[in-house]
Amino acid sequence: MLLGLLTLAVGYTLYLAADLLVPIAFAVLLNILLSPLVRRLERIGIVPRISAGIIMLTLVAVVATGISVLAEPAEQWLAEAPKTIRELKTQIVETKGNFANIQELAEEVDDIASVDTADGPQAVVLEGPGMLEGLLGGLPYMLTGAAIVTFLTYFLLASGDSMLRRLTRCARTWAGRRRIVTIVRDIQNDLSTYLATVTIINVCLGAAAAACMYLLDFPNPLLWGTMVGLLNFAPYVGALASVLILTIVGLTSADTLLGALVVPLITMTLTIFEGQLITPSVLGHRMSLNQTVIFISVLFWGWLWGVAGALMAVPIMTSLKVWLDHMPTHQHLSAFLRPDDWGRQQKPSLRRRDARKSNAELKTEGGKL
Repeated sequence: MLLGLLTLAVGYTLYLAADLLVPIAFAVLLNILLSPLVRRLERIGIVPRISAGIIMLTLVAVVATGISVLAEPAEQWLAEAPKTIRELKTQIVETKGNFANIQELAEEVDDIASVDTADGPQAVVLEGPGMLEGLLGGLPYMLTGAAIVTFLTYFLLASGDSMLRRLTRCARTWAGRRRIVTIVRDIQNDLSTYLATVTIINVCLGAAAAACMYLLDFPNPLLWGTMVGLLNFAPYVGALASVLILTIVGLTSADTLLGALVVPLITMTLTIFEGQLITPSVLGHRMSLNQTVIFISVLFWGWLWGVAGALMAVPIMTSLKVWLDHMPTHQHLSAFLRPDDWGRQQKPSLRRRDARKSNAELKTEGGKL
């Protein structure tokens, strides 16, 4: 009962503190992704503070360039989106020939009601803010979150191994400190490999989708290709959202139904090919998760933290799996998170190697800290 109450309290806290915790989680993931690069620069004589500054300035410049390139087509689409959606609704209504008489009857009723209430008080209709106004209203929150992520990532990168050194002091024995070092290093290695690999794959996927859109004369191919690449960080849900958005854009911009659906079908084919063949073969089974667990985690973190939670669901579950791998009392939970065919695909020697580190490696890590 106490465990259930603790779980509810943690979940409620994560939900209420989402505005604060989401930027912190993004910063931690960026730190894990970029920390191997900081360590490599440190080996050639560049101190972490300088290397972290160089890396963050480069990252901010790349993001700012991308936003400046995509800002104009995104603003244009957001301004035309309400009109586009109304046109789509009109097209859908026009195709429903069986409801034509009902529509005419409804119009006649509206005409009669307008005649009867011509001398009465006029109704006042308050229109809510449009899509563009809503995004502009949330701009201060997005800028604040971006600033938190940028500065916190820099501080984490600049600190180097000092945070890990302080964390090891929480353990009283050498075995406990060794386990902490092993868990942190494995999480860093697995997550940095996963994030770097998935980022490269998603960039290639977005570029391929944008190239197909450009060849098919689809509007704003660079904008929608970038959207496909970014949403693909959320497995299943991101691909479905991309296909739905591209279908809506295609229906409002193409003259025929086939012309409207060709780009979403190509995007869906590319996403399926990437998800079923490319990503599993590149990442391998060592960093694979159970597909059911991935889907549930994306739904859960998406419900808890919105789009940001859906994008971070897989890295969070990967970190949890690595932590459970090093806990002898939680091996059954670790096996639950692994793919169904993990035991058959891995050789016994590889399973033993994943289960424990060599004493020489651990002593080397402990000596450095």
